[in-house]
Amino acid sequence: MIEALQFEFMQHALIAGFLVSFASGIIGSLIVVNRMVFLAGGIAHTSYGGIGLAVYFGLPIFLGASVFAVMAAILIAILTLKKRHRIDTFIGLIWAVGMAIGVIFVDLTPGYNVDLMSYLFGSILAVSSTDLYFMAILLVMIIIVIVFWYRDILAVSYDSQYASLRGVNVPFFYTLILILSAL
Repeated sequence: MIEALQFEFMQHALIAGFLVSFASGIIGSLIVVNRMVFLAGGIAHTSYGGIGLAVYFGLPIFLGASVFAVMAAILIAILTLKKRHRIDTFIGLIWAVGMAIGVIFVDLTPGYNVDLMSYLFGSILAVSSTDLYFMAILLVMIIIVIVFWYRDILAVSYDSQYASLRGVNVPFFYTLILILSAL
């Protein structure tokens, strides 16, 4: 069993699992506290639109998916800032639109169309060195943001009206939570 660790793809898979587990632990607790459990699936499937655009325009797929996911998170933040109880409705709407955009642009792409299901489900064994660097940088950014603004993020997560009375910039921190979740 230990011999499997000699392969580079296995080492990358273990490192990726380690990095993602830390990021998910930090961000996942914020998602649960904010009662946005539908968000992770919604953003993941919405980023399918970014994959479709990246395939169509010949851009890096990771870049297309990341930018599209962040834009979707910002749109969700704008739409739900005053009506947080409606967040599931808007996530479902953006999920469907993102998936539709991805399917349309992949279908419009001339030549060989990649199997988009592989991007949707992926494989941890296919993680590259570049992906590991991106994950490590993202984890460091998440830790820095959480350590630096922990009290403000917690105040916005538990009681945004109280946080607003304390002078916390609620729209900024609410959007920040959604962007970190998207990434």
